[in-house]
Amino acid sequence: MSDEVLVDALRRAHGAAAFAQAAEVRAVRELYRRRREDGRRGAVAAGEFAGAEVTAAVLVGEQVAAALIDVGLGLDELPRTAEAFEEGRIDLARAQVIVEAVRDLPVEVLEEVEQTMVETAARSTPGRLRQTARRWAAKVDPGGEQRRREQRELDRDVRISALQDGVALFDGVLPAMGAQVVANRLRDMSAGVCAEDPRTVAQRRADALVALAAGETRLACGCGRGECAAGGEVSWPVLVQVGVSAATLAGSSEDPGMLAGYGPVDAALVRWIAEHARLQVITEPAAESTKAPEVWRAMDGQCRFPGCTVSAAECVIDHDPKTVGVQDDSGRDGVGGGLCAHHRRLRLSAIGWRVRRLDADRVLWTSPTGDRHTTVREGARYLFPHLDSEAPGVRIDTAATVSRTPQPGLDLTYPIAPHRLTHRHLAAPTPEDTASERPVQR
Repeated sequence: MSDEVLVDALRRAHGAAAFAQAAEVRAVRELYRRRREDGRRGAVAAGEFAGAEVTAAVLVGEQVAAALIDVGLGLDELPRTAEAFEEGRIDLARAQVIVEAVRDLPVEVLEEVEQTMVETAARSTPGRLRQTARRWAAKVDPGGEQRRREQRELDRDVRISALQDGVALFDGVLPAMGAQVVANRLRDMSAGVCAEDPRTVAQRRADALVALAAGETRLACGCGRGECAAGGEVSWPVLVQVGVSAATLAGSSEDPGMLAGYGPVDAALVRWIAEHARLQVITEPAAESTKAPEVWRAMDGQCRFPGCTVSAAECVIDHDPKTVGVQDDSGRDGVGGGLCAHHRRLRLSAIGWRVRRLDADRVLWTSPTGDRHTTVREGARYLFPHLDSEAPGVRIDTAATVSRTPQPGLDLTYPIAPHRLTHRHLAAPTPEDTASERPVQR
């Protein structure tokens, strides 16, 4: 095909993708609406956990599910935007920008502003549209700019999410002044090393953040010279939990370990961590029957709800781990392992989820619509690699070629995770926010 035909095919493919995105947003929003209207299950709890049902159905994060619900609810008040979205003239990213930009505007100006926004969105990138939308919103409602800023500051938060290759994404929202305080402190710490330090400015800034969180007032120089005035090794008294097989620890295997709250890490990193670690031996037979919290947390690794990655260290045991198929006092089976506070409330609420512990390893979850999901003890796959029966049976002898291209931190399928939620109850109960809660054990 010619270049012109190829570009036209690109446009049509993008429009078809936008049409599919609109259909998904409508479906997610409708599921939320039905759960809220179903009084038999408790409207508040049902709406709160609609995101969890979406997560289980299409395997997206609960933060993404909550954002999709919120965008769908916002589009209820924006008929022109919804129409353009459903026709494929704008995609999810631009629909999200419009929803966020006009949500605080007075009703009497909303119709006119929305029409202009949709026309502009059809010929703008999401970034340019966001700039234009904020400029127009400030012009239409100048007195509300401070109010919007103060409201936005209530959304301050920091989050950590796992990426590939042993790194994590650390991002967040801070008040502008607070962000500058942090930035200036990291800059000062980064500048406190000698000229022989081999790290880039960006690397020193990242290391300074970790040192600051560990209670240090300076960043240790990385030059390695004993006579360096800025040198000296900094002690970081940080508690991390790692599950690893004895064979990997001894160096006779290269099976990965599990870093609590993150996921798999390579064997070399695990052995490096172990040099300064306090070790606890967990034997497989004892792990099948013991009630010791540190043992079941190590075996579980993380929350037993489908798709939840909250560390087991932040979970509470849900039922006697020796019991299989025995129901709790609410008439539901106990999980026999760890659940984060968020998903334990889901299990105990009357919104239609059913759970059954099939054996010492597997837990079966059934959603309100009948979807079935089986979870296993993730941590046990690292402590006892032979239990990971689904793992590939091949292994390359030499390291594969590694690209130096930085990996993106965005979910490119759903570039919506940073979405600011209007309906705040959708955000409040996310697993990351409730992980530190300690529900009373029943």
